[in-house]
Amino acid sequence: MSKMSKKKLGSLSLLLVLVAVLVAACGGSTKNVDLGTTAKGTYSNEYFGVSLNFPEEWEYQDAETMNQLTSEVGEAIVGNDEKKKKQLDYAQTKTLNLLMASQYPIGGEQTGSSVMAIAEKLSMLQGIKTGKDYLEASKKFMVESQLPYEYKDIVSTTVGGKDFDMMEVTIKAGEMTVTQHYYSTILEGYAFNLITTYMDDETKKTTDDVIGSVTFK
Repeated sequence: MSKMSKKKLGSLSLLLVLVAVLVAACGGSTKNVDLGTTAKGTYSNEYFGVSLNFPEEWEYQDAETMNQLTSEVGEAIVGNDEKKKKQLDYAQTKTLNLLMASQYPIGGEQTGSSVMAIAEKLSMLQGIKTGKDYLEASKKFMVESQLPYEYKDIVSTTVGGKDFDMMEVTIKAGEMTVTQHYYSTILEGYAFNLITTYMDDETKKTTDDVIGSVTFK
């Protein structure tokens, strides 16, 4: 693969991460909420009572860095659309970013697997009562983003002993297919979301292992 192609794939990876952030950004507040603790290979959050493990060699970012990434590539989605610019600004102030961990540096030349954790205050989300409701609203936003995603039906699953709903989406990147799993449940008055990204069977196993490591108190 040429250097230019790698750069494009790296940019695509960052763009997909941004879309994932914006999907979970139509409301919410970060006041009085524990954003959790991220260390080498681990994340834990007392407020949501959740913990998980990811590969120790992965890169990870805090909420401030995630917000910065949103600002850097926001124009890739909103362009000159004033309505979408306002949505982006609102997203940057209201998104509760908990975790972003990735196989390679975000925005680099390599596209790899990743996992994110994001939450939204349920009282700010009209009509959202279940994880499925949240994912359906997320899908609507993603369709409006005009990225050529393909969607599978939302299914029920279990993560860390809790009931979740999951939506699988895919997008083509040249000869590569990038797949994302959006897991959502209602937890402590929030829509709590885990988002994984992978490219092939090997990276899928890695992200599946991350989801399999999730525990709730």
